[in-house]
Amino acid sequence: MATPEPDDEFDWKAAEADIIDLGNARQKRRPENWSADIDDEHDKIGDDLVLVDPADLYTAPVLNRRPIIPAWLRSKPEAVAAVRWHINYGLYVSIYHLARLPLYAARLTYRAPRGVARAVAGTSRWMSDAEGRPVRLAAVRREDAADYLRLSRQRDGRVRLRTLILLTTLMLSLFVAAVLLIAAPRWAWYAATVAIVGVLGFIGSSADRPLMEPAAVKPRVRKLTADVLMRAFLAAGLCKADKPITFPSPIMRDGPGWRAVIDLPFGTKADTAIKKRNDLAAGLDLDEVQVWPERVRRTAGSARRLALWVADEDPYAKSSGLWPLIAKGQVDIFEPFPFGEDQRGRTVLLQLIFTSLLIGAIPRMGKTFAARLPALACALDPIVELHIYDGKGGQDWRSFERIAHRVGFGVRDEVVLGLVEDLRALVEDMNRRYDTIATLPADICPESKVTRAIAERRSLKLWPVLVSIDEFQRYSGHVIYGDEIVSLLTELGKVGPSVGIMLALATQKPDGKAVPTDLRDNIGTRFALKTMTWQSSEAVLGAGSYTAGYDSSRLQRAHKGVGILLGADDSDAVEEAVTVRTNRVPMADVDSVITRARALRESAGTLTGYAAGELPRADSSAVSLLDDILTVVPINEPKVWSETVAARLAELRPEAYGGWKPEQVATALKPYGITVGRQVWGTDPVTREKANRKGIHREDIAAAVAERDRRRRAA
Repeated sequence: MATPEPDDEFDWKAAEADIIDLGNARQKRRPENWSADIDDEHDKIGDDLVLVDPADLYTAPVLNRRPIIPAWLRSKPEAVAAVRWHINYGLYVSIYHLARLPLYAARLTYRAPRGVARAVAGTSRWMSDAEGRPVRLAAVRREDAADYLRLSRQRDGRVRLRTLILLTTLMLSLFVAAVLLIAAPRWAWYAATVAIVGVLGFIGSSADRPLMEPAAVKPRVRKLTADVLMRAFLAAGLCKADKPITFPSPIMRDGPGWRAVIDLPFGTKADTAIKKRNDLAAGLDLDEVQVWPERVRRTAGSARRLALWVADEDPYAKSSGLWPLIAKGQVDIFEPFPFGEDQRGRTVLLQLIFTSLLIGAIPRMGKTFAARLPALACALDPIVELHIYDGKGGQDWRSFERIAHRVGFGVRDEVVLGLVEDLRALVEDMNRRYDTIATLPADICPESKVTRAIAERRSLKLWPVLVSIDEFQRYSGHVIYGDEIVSLLTELGKVGPSVGIMLALATQKPDGKAVPTDLRDNIGTRFALKTMTWQSSEAVLGAGSYTAGYDSSRLQRAHKGVGILLGADDSDAVEEAVTVRTNRVPMADVDSVITRARALRESAGTLTGYAAGELPRADSSAVSLLDDILTVVPINEPKVWSETVAARLAELRPEAYGGWKPEQVATALKPYGITVGRQVWGTDPVTREKANRKGIHREDIAAAVAERDRRRRAA
């Protein structure tokens, strides 16, 4: 478009047409407006616009909408807690101060004379314009006569005006007093006297001794505000004055504390703020147990968005609640079950199927209580087969004898050998399970792993199995079988979860020797209660947990049952760890849960193994099977039938061997490497007929006893 000469008449219509053409040309050059016109005699579209993408692919952008009703109002427990807290606090403060009204009246009366003195002194200073005296003295020091005269005239005017105001006020006060004395009733006198004494007493009070004492010692940060949080984040080095934090949503009350959603400055990660939890607590002037930062994930969050919850008080100062399933309810092991509560009192669920669990802590911090919870949950699912071993051999796990397929208490040789044999059998069964799954069609087993429907088909023998071992370090450190136990458990931990085999190991010595790295790396869920060092904490939670800000050595000894849980949501991300206070199940309640669990198994027909009387128990008591066999088989009888051994054992100890059959003798001797299937020539004591039957050689029993004694001496 040509530029017109100053004297020419400008053609506005032509210029407008040129601008429109130029805009159309630019619009056509945009990629979203590109099109191709194919010249085809059979083309029925012609020059009509052709959409390259279907219209249904264009969707409206996702909006991060804030909830209409706050989260704490949508949660009944949190709403009830908030309302109850405000009502209780208001009632307490009111009753507290009402009870102290006589004390407050006495204080006002005592301080009234001082108030009179202060009132007279203050009025005198006001009437004499004492506040202007420093300015006039300054003029004298400067020897500025004009300024001094001006200030003196100003002072004289103020004094005359204030004297007039004071006299007028005194006259009105005297008039009102006279009216009250003559015309007002007696109660008005008392009310006026109380009011005057109250005002004078308030004037006579000092800042260091207030009239009313606080009804409760409030936390140092009772209410979170933007200024308080800005100060804390500045002190922690997470923002700067010219790059402050911002608040995408208002700071609000959330349960027994305050919650703030914070956007850190661009380039500052929320994970960095989580690692600086102690610095934030110092900036808020609180104990770190009251400060809980966490990531805001998914659409509503970002890598720099942080949710900070600040508790009113130590959330773990009170004892944890009872397990919700003590009195009633069942568990589906393929679904999460209650494990404890977080710092805000919300239920924390644990997913155990398709994973394994490692629990580590120093003694007396609730490790056994925590280890019993998943075992009790599995007990309340009648299709789960339980294998329970306790390295201490105390009373903590004895109730499980009534429902467990295999049990063992202590670390006597019989128990350790029983555990080894049990793990060997489980490895063999694991391989069989994979062979069975390989034969199942895709519509029944679509993901090549056990499902609830598959587990309930008893003919497939693919029901879930839990191997729970408390004080695991006593078994893994066994002189003879420790390495084999670790190797077998590692094999089960690697490939067992997909076919329903779960491990739950608890130890008070969570180091590389008690729980070797190869085994620990195949355990997906970790729970670390109080430990002594950050190295022990990282041994339980895994490498990187300490640098991510999770250190169980910082947990307080008073917080029993409190630990850091990683992988409860079937995720092994260290950043997803949560602090949990486990639910309590006292010993008396353990017995009641086991009673319900046995009834469920009897009804479902899933009571097997030791609980059903089908397998012997490797016990840590004084009973020794090998010694008892040597007792009932004299030295002059080198070979004896298995049925004869079973009968003699039942006669020797009916409470231990009553009802035993030859098959049970064979099963009990198998962990010692003794073969019972050897043919033995003997005479039937009833029919007096001679025959070859399965039996044992006494020399094999004696050799096993000698080897056992040798190992004991070596240990």
